[in-house]
Order: sequence, then C-alpha cells, then structure tokens
Amino acid sequence: MPAVRAAIVLVALLVVATPLAAARPAPGITPTSIAGIRLGMTRAQASARMFGPLLLGRLEDGYLRLTSTRQKVESYFRTGTKGVAVVATWNRRLRTAEQIGPCSTVSALKRAYGSRLLPFRQADRIVAYRLGRLIFTVEGGTKVGVVGLGLGRQAMYVALNATECG
Repeated sequence: MPAVRAAIVLVALLVVATPLAAARPAPGITPTSIAGIRLGMTRAQASARMFGPLLLGRLEDGYLRLTSTRQKVESYFRTGTKGVAVVATWNRRLRTAEQIGPCSTVSALKRAYGSRLLPFRQADRIVAYRLGRLIFTVEGGTKVGVVGLGLGRQAMYVALNATECG
C-alpha cells in the first residue's frame, strides 16, 4: 500500500509541475533564430515558418525580402549568399530568453546584456547594439525598434532599414 501512495503522489506532482514548466513560452528570438528561421535556410524552409499571406519584394543590392505582416517577420535573401542572409522582426511578442525584443526599453536591453552589447554608431550616435549574431536597433535611443539576426555590416544596415516596432 505505501508503494501505491508514493506512486499516486508522484503522478500528482508531475501533473502539477508540467503546466508550470510549460507556462513560460519558448523564446521567439534565440542566438541562432528568429521565429524559428535560421540563417542559411532555403526560401521554402523560411516560408514554411512564416504566416501568410507572404509578400515578396525585390530590393537593391541583390536582396529579396519575404515579409509576413501578420507575424511581423522579414526574411532577406541576397544574391551570392546561400539561403537566408538576415531575419528581422518588429513583433513585440517575440522575445529572447531574457524577455528582450522589439519595443523593449534600451535600459532593459542594457540591464539584460550589459557589457556583452557592442554598440554600432552612425554620425557619433549609437543606432544599434550587436550581441553575437543578434542586432538590436535603437535609433530613437529609448526603445528597441527591430531585432535582427545576421552576420557582418550588411546585416546591420538591413536591420536599420527594416520596419520598426510602433
């Protein structure tokens, strides 16, 4: 009988603990993906992770942009680059594990990441911060406008020209 009671208590604990563990949503922004879209994914793979209808735009410098306005996510492809070159979001619901995303305050961004943030300046103003492959635009200086994922200066400029949280 004590073994049965122990089993019942164990099952009850699992039933109570499982919803608590699942209560916090998985981050929509990680060091390697935004909304499940990773750098290098094919157009078909990225499209499958985006909510329709999808808009296709041809931009200068060999870029093609796939946009989900419903999801507030853009995937950029560039001639000569294999797969997704940059992903950007202005969706305030997509957050990092530290709960930072578009529309977060710059002070919250700095509290969360501190000295790991590398400032990007234009005309002696900080307009974005880089954290590994992640880019946080802060052109207004008080809130994060876009979170992007990409490599190099070109990714920074794409993020700085993407639609901002509003």
